[in-house]
Amino acid sequence: MQALELKECPLCHGKNVTIRFSCEDHTTTHEEFQLSECQDCTFIFTNPQPDESSIGKYYDSPEYISHSESNKSLFDKVYTYLREAALKWKRGIITSNQPIGKKLLDVGCGTGNFLQHMKMHGWETTGVEPSESAASKARAKKVGSIFQSIDQIANQKYDVITLWHVLEHLHEPKKKLQSLKGLLQENGTIIIAVPNRESFDAKYYKNYWAAYDVPRHLWHFSQENIKSILNETGFSLTATHPMKLDSFYVSLLSESYKNKNRSKILNAVNALRIGLLSNFKARKNKNYSSLIYVANK
Repeated sequence: MQALELKECPLCHGKNVTIRFSCEDHTTTHEEFQLSECQDCTFIFTNPQPDESSIGKYYDSPEYISHSESNKSLFDKVYTYLREAALKWKRGIITSNQPIGKKLLDVGCGTGNFLQHMKMHGWETTGVEPSESAASKARAKKVGSIFQSIDQIANQKYDVITLWHVLEHLHEPKKKLQSLKGLLQENGTIIIAVPNRESFDAKYYKNYWAAYDVPRHLWHFSQENIKSILNETGFSLTATHPMKLDSFYVSLLSESYKNKNRSKILNAVNALRIGLLSNFKARKNKNYSSLIYVANK
């Protein structure tokens, strides 16, 4: 692995960076990765982390659900059910914030399910997906052009750009957001969904929390971190929405990591309990397991 060791915080450039704890890559290699925390702005990031040329192998697994159409395991089935239920809800968020305009770019589009849903409802769709196997499945759905990287898109303007659980995967997130800003129409909307490390389920499961997902997740955001990065890249935050179903799926996966030898039924029962408790506690501080941030150019 070609490792990038970050000596300063990529968000505030503070140099007071300490090790928070280590997490296991439960999906592919079972390697241990450290999470560093900036003592100035509290941003947490995987460190060292694979560079762009070597991170691909950590996605090379049929277990990596965002690139999979599988329905074999319990987790696949739960994920697929929740994903289908969420598509209509995501479209509702988009149309409530951007009722005028029909041109959408989905960054990290995976196998194209969201693009397919939006195209069925009259949107002109384009995707970005670095995985060729996932991109080929998206192209088979005839959802418009699928690019390998943001840099390949030229002379295009979009009304809406979405990143559904993608920003945490991107090297140089500030630079990527600035590039995406250049692809938005005036008053265009960017929608970013990311896990929230300040949620109750994150604090409960600690280094077993599935949404740390090292090393594929390079960055581990709080609400303040997202507000800061949006502000620095010239976006105006207009709304925040909870992803309440994520607490259940993430808790179910976290239980399987933490209690490998316990029955799946007991893990599922405790995951339901933690998911409900996480959503209940988030009613006051809005620290849901995952959050959607809506911002305008």
